[in-house]
Amino acid sequence: MKRDMDKVRTLLLALEELENPYFLSMDATPLGDIESPQEMVEYLKLLESGGLLDVSQRSTCRVSWAGHEFLDSVRDPEIWRQTKDGAAKVGSWSIKLLADLATGFVRAKAVQLGLPIG
Repeated sequence: MKRDMDKVRTLLLALEELENPYFLSMDATPLGDIESPQEMVEYLKLLESGGLLDVSQRSTCRVSWAGHEFLDSVRDPEIWRQTKDGAAKVGSWSIKLLADLATGFVRAKAVQLGLPIG
């Protein structure tokens, strides 16, 4: 399976909206842009291995601190578009690069709005 960063983002956003932790199972209800239970399980495992999700021994998932940090940098659709465009120019799509680019765009937007960014 090839990692799709749009799916990563929409899945994290969907998980963040849940009132309770998500239960990881082979018949998991797809969230975000995920198309099947199998794909859902694969993405949840991928996000856990990347530190964006915390999964308990009871197979419940919740967005980790790092996942929330990533989401906060890419939440705005325009920032996300700029981030993907920038990553495409660089030719890389790592989570770290995406988060760094998005944070740079967020900081630039704050400066543009006249907010004191040090």
